[in-house]
Amino acid sequence: MRELLEFMAGHRTALAEPATGYTGLGFRGIQVELTDDLDTAGLPTEFEVAGDGSQDPYAAAELAERLLDTMPTGAGAAAEPPPDETAAGGEQPTEESYPEAFRDSVREQIRHTVREGAGGAMTIEPPEPGSFSEGSLLEVEKQLQTLVPSAAVACAYDVTPYNPGFWNRPDTRPRNNCYNFAVNRRTNTFAQPGRAHGYTIPGTVRCNEVSIGAQRDGIRVWGNCQPQGTLRYVIALVTGTFPGGFRDYHWYRLHPGGLWAHKPGRTPVRNVDNSGRPIRNPYTCDRRPYNEWCGLYQSHNSVTIR
Repeated sequence: MRELLEFMAGHRTALAEPATGYTGLGFRGIQVELTDDLDTAGLPTEFEVAGDGSQDPYAAAELAERLLDTMPTGAGAAAEPPPDETAAGGEQPTEESYPEAFRDSVREQIRHTVREGAGGAMTIEPPEPGSFSEGSLLEVEKQLQTLVPSAAVACAYDVTPYNPGFWNRPDTRPRNNCYNFAVNRRTNTFAQPGRAHGYTIPGTVRCNEVSIGAQRDGIRVWGNCQPQGTLRYVIALVTGTFPGGFRDYHWYRLHPGGLWAHKPGRTPVRNVDNSGRPIRNPYTCDRRPYNEWCGLYQSHNSVTIR
């Protein structure tokens, strides 16, 4: 650790303020937080490396790989590191270890970021407009049409005004992820579907595997109506594969006016997609690399997450 601190102190231009580089879906660098009172050589208590915000991207990449080498390895389920130092959405490795596939994926993305810049780090392109399954697209559009105020809705549901300020506060933003935002529950734990009920999402992170965890928490598939109550939000689940093979999931939540919003990991809440367009359809928006559609779900005030 002393050697790492000395490297950081000698390469200040490798450090950047959090969320000052690339902030879209996908790899956004490694977030570092110094949590004790050892001699930190005047380093900031929180900073980011290899996220396209550093003045010296090469030193940032070297530091990021050194940090990666200090992470304990393990064969546990793939997931978003606590608290989302690299991934975008929701999965989280066990507190004891990081799966080797996760480490390999991060290492590849660090190197790609140096070559291309983090804003272009994704090698999975968004689907072309005509590449969506016509049947799936029609089904999603049919479901979305039931969510407009004048429609005969399939289930009673709630919406709240878009309020990014609550989630983007310094004491909230770094410790809550897309799942927290989707169900509108701040836990400061980077909540994971099913964790509150003893379930761990496998490293394959398939739609059904994430769905199992969410349903154990009390979330229901849209159409299986929640009972009377509050916080009955309509939410959307997607999954995808990062360069290097790392798997992850991501959630969106419906707001008034048919707009959707989301919170990619530690970064601020937003209601635009990766291309900067307002999200009116989470199925067709630019959500790379989360190119697998898992469907609509509904939360409830009885949902318990951790």
